[in-house]
Amino acid sequence: MSHIRILGAQGSRSKESFTTCIQVTKNTLIDAGNIMHALDNEASYINRIFFSHAHLDHIIDTAFLIDNFFANRTETLLLYGLPHTIEAIKKHLFNDVLWPDFSKIHLVNSKTPAITYVEIEANQTYEIEDGITLTPFLANHTVPCCGYIITQNNNSLLFSGDTFHNDALWQLLNHRQDIKTLIIDVSFPNHFKKIATESKHLTPHFLAQGMEQLKRDDLHIYINHLKPFYAEHIMQQLHEIGISKDAILKDGESIELATGVLKTCTHTSVDERVQKLTEIGTALSANENLDALLEMIIEEAKNLTGADGGTLYLLENHELRFKVIRTDSLAIKMGGTSGKITWPPLPLYLEDGTPNKKMVAATCALEDRLVNIPDVYEAIGFSFEGTKQFDQGTGYRSKSMLVIPMKNHEREIIGVLQLINKIDSQTQEVVSFEAEDEKITLSLASQAAIAITNTSLIQGLENLLESFLKSIIFAISKKSPYTAGHIKRMVKLSVMIAEAINKDTTLYAHKHFSAEEIKQINFAALMHDIGKLATPEQIVDKATKLEALCDRINLIESRIKTLEKALYIQLLEDKVALLEGRQTNDITLLEKKYTKEIQTLHEAFSLIQISNKGDAFLTNDKVAKIQEFAKKEWKIGDENYYILTEDEAYHLSTQKGTLTTEEREIINAHAKLSVDILNRLPFPKKYQQIPQISGNHHERINGKGYPQGLKGDEISFEARILAIADIFEALTASDRPYKSSMPLSVAMKILYSMAQEGELDKELVKFFYTSGIYMEYAKTFLPQRCIDEITLDFQKL
Repeated sequence: MSHIRILGAQGSRSKESFTTCIQVTKNTLIDAGNIMHALDNEASYINRIFFSHAHLDHIIDTAFLIDNFFANRTETLLLYGLPHTIEAIKKHLFNDVLWPDFSKIHLVNSKTPAITYVEIEANQTYEIEDGITLTPFLANHTVPCCGYIITQNNNSLLFSGDTFHNDALWQLLNHRQDIKTLIIDVSFPNHFKKIATESKHLTPHFLAQGMEQLKRDDLHIYINHLKPFYAEHIMQQLHEIGISKDAILKDGESIELATGVLKTCTHTSVDERVQKLTEIGTALSANENLDALLEMIIEEAKNLTGADGGTLYLLENHELRFKVIRTDSLAIKMGGTSGKITWPPLPLYLEDGTPNKKMVAATCALEDRLVNIPDVYEAIGFSFEGTKQFDQGTGYRSKSMLVIPMKNHEREIIGVLQLINKIDSQTQEVVSFEAEDEKITLSLASQAAIAITNTSLIQGLENLLESFLKSIIFAISKKSPYTAGHIKRMVKLSVMIAEAINKDTTLYAHKHFSAEEIKQINFAALMHDIGKLATPEQIVDKATKLEALCDRINLIESRIKTLEKALYIQLLEDKVALLEGRQTNDITLLEKKYTKEIQTLHEAFSLIQISNKGDAFLTNDKVAKIQEFAKKEWKIGDENYYILTEDEAYHLSTQKGTLTTEEREIINAHAKLSVDILNRLPFPKKYQQIPQISGNHHERINGKGYPQGLKGDEISFEARILAIADIFEALTASDRPYKSSMPLSVAMKILYSMAQEGELDKELVKFFYTSGIYMEYAKTFLPQRCIDEITLDFQKL
C-alpha cells in the first residue's frame, strides 16, 4: 500500500471526531482509536495492531474489533507494544473484569488464541507486509510511549505518538533524509500550556520551539491529536507559526509515503455532502479572515467533489485575480495564508474591447454560466495553452475541469471557482465531474460569495476603524509631536507585553490573548490619550513652570536686568550727590549696599531658573523664598520695582513637575474625556472593551488613580498592561521638552516602588522584569547612555 490512511486523527471523541488510528496496510494498524466506525466490515481483515501506548483513546476499539469478528476469525489478532503497554492492556482491558481475556479464549474450532501479545523494543525494525517496515521510536509522554517510523522503498514517515518536547525526534529528522513526512501531536492551545506540560502534550508554541531545531525545509509536517473543542483556537495559533489549516489531519484522509502528499477524503453520499455543505456554510459565515476564508472555500470544494486541485479568482476592475491555487498531488499551495500570487490577472476584455471568451474562467464570469469539461485537451472553443504549458513543466496531466461563477446576494459576479481533476476514490483515476458535483459546488459557490462579501465588508470596516484611529494620532502629532511619539512607543510596548504573556510558561501559563484580543489592546493603546485633543498644547507640552504662550523666565530676566540698571544709576546719582556735598554717606557704604542688592537679585534669579525646570522636587524652604521674592519691592526714586508677579510665584512654587494643581486637573481630565469620546464610537462586539481599557490606564490598584478611582479587580488586566506601558514609556522618553530620559535603573526602581505601594499590578511588574521585555524595549528606544544595571530583586515583589 503506497498510502497510509488516517482513520482517526483527534485527541478526543465527539460527534464527528475520532481518536488516533492509522491504517498502514489492509491488515495492519497503528493504534485502535477508530476501527469500527472507519472500517466497518473491512475491520475483519485487521490482523496486527501496533500500539503507541496504553491510554484509552489509543486502544479502545481493540475490544470491539475482537468482539465483533471473533466468530469469523481464523488468525490470532497480534497486539504489539512496549512492555509497559502490553502489561497495561492485560491488566486493565482484557482482564475478565472490564472485558473478557481473549488471550485465553481460542478461536472457533481452533487452538489458536483470539489475541496474542508481542512485546517490542525501541529502534528495532519490524517487517509487516508489502515491503513495509515499522520501527518504534521513543516519545516523551506521561507513560512509556513510542511513535513509529513507517518505511517502504526508502521512503519513510514518522508518526510521533503522543509527545511533549523531544529533542531526539528533531535530531532524527535532521539525520534521516528518507523521512519525508512527520505526523506530530498538538493537543492543546497555548493558553493551556500548564495542562499540556503536566499531561505531556504539545501546544503550537511548544511545537514552534521544537521546530527551531529542524535544519531542513523539505519535510511535510502534519498535525494530529487536536482536542476537538479547542480545535479552532489551535488552528489559529498553528497558522500564526506558519502551519496552515491544510496540514491538520482529518479522519478519513490518506498520505502518500513516497511524496508525503495528503489526499483529502471525499463525501460520496448525497446526504453526507448536503450535511457537509450545511456545516461549511456555518463555518464560512464565522470566518472573518479573508485569506483563511478563501483557503477554506477551495479546500471544501475539493473535499466535496474529490478534486485534486482548484483555483479561486476574485473579480476586480474587470480582471480575474488569482487568490488561491491548490494542487494536492503536486503539493502546490499558493495564495491565501501562504502569501500573494504574482501571476498576472485574467482580463475579461481584450485590448480591442471584445470579450475574452478564449479563457474558460473569463467566459464563466462574462456569461454567468457553469462550465464542465471532461478533458481540457479535447475541449473546443477555449484556449488551454497556459494549462498545457503548466503540464509540460510539471509532468502533470490536467483533464477534467469544473468552473463555477460566484455570485453575491445581489446576484453580481464577484469571482470564479475552478476545480481540476476529479479523483475516483476507489481507482484513484481522474474522472469527469458529475451533475451532482455541479449542484453541490454551485450551492457552495453561492454561500462562499456571500461569505466573501461579508468578510470583505467587515475587514473594510475594520481597516476604516484603524485608519480613523491613526488619523486622530496624526492630528495629535500636529498639535503635540511629543504626545504622538509617546503614543507610538506606548502602543508598541503594550503589544510587546501582551505577546510575551502568550509565550510565557510560568507566571501566566494559564493566560492567553487571541489575535483579536491583541488587536483590541493595540487599538486601546492607540486611543489612550485621545482626550488630549481637547487639552491646550501649552499644558500638554509644558516644558517649564513659567511656560504659557512663551517661557516667562525671559520676562523675569528682563525685569531683573532693568532693576540692576536702575540700581546702578541710583548708585551713580548717589556718588555725584556725595561729591557735590548734597549727601553725607560714605561712598564705601553706597557700593556695599549696591553689591548686596545685585547679589540678592542674582540669587533670586538662580533660584527661579532652577525651580522653573521642574526636574527636581522643590522644598518648602525654597517655596517660601520664592514667595518672599514675589512680595519684595525695590523703591528707587519715585519708581517701585518687582521681579515676580503673584501668578508667576504661584507657578514657580509647584513642588513636583511643571504643572500647577489646576493644570494637572486639566491634564487628568483627558482620561475621562477619552472614555466619553470612545463610548460614542460604535465599536464591533469584539472591540467593545476598548473604552474601558483605554480610559482606565490611569487607575491604580489601591484606588488612588483617576478618573473613577477604581481599585483591585475593578481594573481589567488589559488596562493594567497599559498602565505599566504608559508609565515606563513616560519615564524613559528622551524627547520630552520638560525632562531628559531617565536611566533604566531609575525607571525600573519607580515601577518597583509603585508596585510595592499598591499602585501597579505586582505580578505584571514582576513579569515585566523577569521576561526581559523592559530590556528589549530599552535596546530599541533608549539612548545607550541610559541603559544601566538593575540591582533590585523583583522576585521579592
